[in-house]
Amino acid sequence: MVKLLEKGGFRVYLYSPPREHEPPHLHVECSQGGEVTIRLSEDDAPPTLWQNHHMRWKNVREAVRLVEAHQQRFLEEWRRLHGRDS
Repeated sequence: MVKLLEKGGFRVYLYSPPREHEPPHLHVECSQGGEVTIRLSEDDAPPTLWQNHHMRWKNVREAVRLVEAHQQRFLEEWRRLHGRDS
């Protein structure tokens, strides 16, 4: 597990192979409880919620916005760890 960012009560991380898989995505935990999986976009589209594991919707929206603000850096790190340098 690689921690990418810790900010505003959220912790953003991703797993590396062989545990992790396509498509590019990451995990966000909230200090108030719950975790979401957010799919990263490989084009200009914003990231999207993939799975919600008991996170309040207000926090889900904040988590998606946080990932959107750093999406390019997160996608580059995902590619690096998965051997998909662009």
